[in-house]
Amino acid sequence: MEQYEQPPMVQQLQSSPYQSPMNNYGSSILYLTNPENEVFKLELTLRNQIQDKDGNIKTLGEPLLNDRGIGIIIGIVQPMVNQITIMSSLDTKKEIFPLILATSDTLIKLLATKYKEFDLNPCYRDMVLSSFNNITFICMKRAVSDGLSDKKFWRGSVQEIHQQVNGGKKKGILDRMFNRSG
Repeated sequence: MEQYEQPPMVQQLQSSPYQSPMNNYGSSILYLTNPENEVFKLELTLRNQIQDKDGNIKTLGEPLLNDRGIGIIIGIVQPMVNQITIMSSLDTKKEIFPLILATSDTLIKLLATKYKEFDLNPCYRDMVLSSFNNITFICMKRAVSDGLSDKKFWRGSVQEIHQQVNGGKKKGILDRMFNRSG
């Protein structure tokens, strides 16, 4: 296989320890619905790499495919594995299974016809396909039943803050107590 230059890895979402607690609380939806880390893990798998607890990338051996093949597979995954999908409402039998089957069929044909171009050892085709199917199915499964697992969590966790503004001025507590208009 050809030598390749290591592409920049996806930055992991990090929260500043100096942010206010409400800011961290409100931004946690980004952590729960952002599948970029899963796409990053798929890329590591295809490159035959792991990330240790300190964030260092270690190569275990030869990549399963070359950069072109990895790029094409990630390009096929990203439209299905995203925040919009996770917060959508999809039916397992009518929408998720047909979409995954059609996309898997496309990937199977691609891996069967372009394996030489991608420097893919044919014995790794199943591993590439199962890695692809696992990430797409789990992500899309989160959207079943109106994405209720995620939406129920947020329904009980989000506070709504209403602010009344009259005449362009905010009414203070004394104004409200004495019924003064702005």
